[in-house]
Amino acid sequence: MRLKLDFELENNSLDIQYRKAIISFIKKSIQEYDQELYMQLYAPHSITKKSFTFAPTLPNPIFTKENVQLSNNSLTIIFSIYNYAYALHLYNSFYEQKGKKFPLQSHNAMTLTRISMKKERIVCTDSINVKFSSPLVTRNHNQETKKDMYYSFERPEFKETLKMNIAEQMKTEGLDKSLLKGFDIKPIQAKKAIIPVYEKMIECSLGSFELTGERELLDYLYKAGMGSKKAMGFGLFEIIN
Repeated sequence: MRLKLDFELENNSLDIQYRKAIISFIKKSIQEYDQELYMQLYAPHSITKKSFTFAPTLPNPIFTKENVQLSNNSLTIIFSIYNYAYALHLYNSFYEQKGKKFPLQSHNAMTLTRISMKKERIVCTDSINVKFSSPLVTRNHNQETKKDMYYSFERPEFKETLKMNIAEQMKTEGLDKSLLKGFDIKPIQAKKAIIPVYEKMIECSLGSFELTGERELLDYLYKAGMGSKKAMGFGLFEIIN
């Protein structure tokens, strides 16, 4: 399920770490709606995976080191949720926040004015061209050193690391890992990006790519998002043909 949330901002300046504010809004919405669900998803050491991703739409953004200047006082966020039960919970939790002011940094606040469902595309071929609405993150976590390495599509480690990330996603959803056989990703018009995520600057990928693989897998990735850090607003794509 895809949800479209429209917000009105008090002013047109957002902190450069605007994803943190969106995550805070999600957490507040779920906590006020269902404390038990909130603890499942966000309690310390929780092992429950968050079955959603999102992509904010910033109108004509101008980025500086500290903030983002927008051309108007609006913000739209698209959520994509693979698990239908979670989708209903998220919809209900967001709906209860409609009309309520949510404070932000940069002396700003946002108010949810409208929530609607967005029509999903149907995956009917084993090859699709996609464009990422939020950056694609591929992460290799070293269990011994506890350090993370991030790879954009320009790196030789990119493809295998992405497959590892997808395999981990599928495991949490109970999907057969054999669906990954034959999966491939090729850049069409892609670019490397460096994105601030909390205290880190991480390397990731933007633009359009060709995805090839089993239809069931492509449909799953379209609905769940792809790669690492999806619940922090990464890995959501639209099918362009």
